[in-house]
Amino acid sequence: MDFTPCHPQPFTFQQAISFDPEVSADEISRLQNSISHLKRTQEELREYADDPDIAQAIKENNQTLASQDERIFMLKLALTQRGALNANSTHYDLPSESEPESRNGRH
Repeated sequence: MDFTPCHPQPFTFQQAISFDPEVSADEISRLQNSISHLKRTQEELREYADDPDIAQAIKENNQTLASQDERIFMLKLALTQRGALNANSTHYDLPSESEPESRNGRH
C-alpha cells in the first residue's frame, strides 16, 4: 500500500510505517490537541475576517488544519498497515474504507 499526501509532510508514509506505534499514537494525540486549539482560534478570528491580515491568517490556518488532519490520517493508516491498529477500532476514529478517496492524496 502507498499513500501520496496532498500537503507537505515531515515524513513519508513508508517512514510512518516504521515508527514505533507508541510514537505514532503520541503524535496523533498531539496533533488532535493542536487541531482542537486551532479550530477554536479560527472561530475567534472569523469575527474579524474583514481585516485582510486576519483573512490571510484564517486561510493559512485552514491549510495547517488540512495538513495536520492529513498527517493524522497518514499515521493511522500506517498503524493499520503495521497491524498495530485494527481498522474497525474507534480508538483513534480511523475512517472506514467507504470514505472519499480524496484522503489518499488522489483528488
